[in-house]
Amino acid sequence: MRSFHTRQEGLTLPELMVAIFLLVIVSAVFLPTLVSGMRATEQITNAARSNDNVRLVIQRIDREMRATEQICTPLPGDPPGDTLSFITRAYTASTTATGTRHITYQLNGTTLEKSTDGGATWMPVIEGVFNGTIVDDEYNLAQIPPRPVGTPGVPLFTNEQANGEPSFGKVITVRVWADESPNDSIGAKLLTTELSGRNIWVPNGPGC
Repeated sequence: MRSFHTRQEGLTLPELMVAIFLLVIVSAVFLPTLVSGMRATEQITNAARSNDNVRLVIQRIDREMRATEQICTPLPGDPPGDTLSFITRAYTASTTATGTRHITYQLNGTTLEKSTDGGATWMPVIEGVFNGTIVDDEYNLAQIPPRPVGTPGVPLFTNEQANGEPSFGKVITVRVWADESPNDSIGAKLLTTELSGRNIWVPNGPGC
């Protein structure tokens, strides 16, 4: 036992070289798989976050439109576009006093912006909206079939209820192609829904 504890032997040079060689081989085999898995996880997380952000924005617009008095843009029969403008009721500090707010959403590049003062000032609401004109092929694989480069984008907002329907002029169809990171391998996803003014309503009346 005394001789066992006093031994100073270590690895020989050939043993150390073999260990390093095996470590290099194992790293070469498993490291790319690990990096690929981490990259795929990040892309999936970005896509999920992008979809969640779009849903939250749509829910916000939906809440604002519940008290809509009239929609200014788009009107029934108007071409679909990237601007949504409506007048909604706004309650003041008093529980009985009410006023109105003119709210506008518009697409600026890949950013959806909002204005509450008639377009004087704008604040970004969400990034990564790819409804605009295609200028390259970074996210064109998301389109089925792919749209040619330079073709007009997919409109965000459409007022497509037919005249004579109970919902005429009240319902806006929203289509959002969302992609937080257009350079990854996950293409843009289409989120679509319909929003409606449910309360006081003066369809297509003056005031816009």
